[in-house]
Amino acid sequence: MPGLLQIPSGRFYSGQFLAAVLAEFVGSLLFTLCGGVSPFGKAVGQVQFKTEGAVADFTPWGNGLTLAALVYITANVSGGHLNPAVTLATMVTGHISVKKGCVYILAQLVGSIFGALLTAGLVPGAEVGQGIGAVGCFHEYAGVSPGQLFGWELMMTFVLVSVVYAVAVGEPNFGIVGPLIVGLTLSAMVSIGSQYTGASLNPARVFGPTVVYHCFWNRLWIYWLGEFLGGLAAGIVAWPLYGTTAPWLLALGSWSRQPEGYDAAAGKAAHTASEDEGRV
Repeated sequence: MPGLLQIPSGRFYSGQFLAAVLAEFVGSLLFTLCGGVSPFGKAVGQVQFKTEGAVADFTPWGNGLTLAALVYITANVSGGHLNPAVTLATMVTGHISVKKGCVYILAQLVGSIFGALLTAGLVPGAEVGQGIGAVGCFHEYAGVSPGQLFGWELMMTFVLVSVVYAVAVGEPNFGIVGPLIVGLTLSAMVSIGSQYTGASLNPARVFGPTVVYHCFWNRLWIYWLGEFLGGLAAGIVAWPLYGTTAPWLLALGSWSRQPEGYDAAAGKAAHTASEDEGRV
């Protein structure tokens, strides 16, 4: 899809970039709100694994299709990151500058907080500071160790961010169906991992409810560590597969794929005018 994983080419204080930051804020707000509540009023991370009398659980589809819709909305404005793990990966591969990437992540985290606050106002019985059991709070299930929680979140986030790279940076790209593929990937990961960790796959998604409802602070760092490392690993793997514009990576060796127009002798991408321009 044109715009997926693309950022405005304007400078840091340009109207284009401010619009992109607003898009990341609003997108993260809406994803925390819509993705945090299932059709049955249960929060992702609170849906119990059923052993009898099973009822169809549409939580994976609700989360995946919500993400796809929000990426469609924001892709042509901000690149449709909506996930600090995605932004971190693209910072590492040079598709977004560190300065812009940090602002993106801040907007995503703040948006998630406001999304959780809005959820508290819209869901009956939900209250700020409610604690354990609040809407959208993530935690591991009984029998799942902290190490397993970390491992599941790392693996699932790695898969999600790898798919983002594949549909947005890989050749040939997947065009307008890219956001849908990303959303379906999230649905698949939620289907697999929700019974163990609640399947966050997004540092902002777990951050907002934790801050607003004061739930499971002692688990936040495990989710963040797994998700950020999963995104980082996906970015590192994407470098030799799809190329990079990061000078420090390009200097490591000529065996890695380089973007079209890269001038190895000059040591920079000939088509890039400045650090604040180009792809995410």
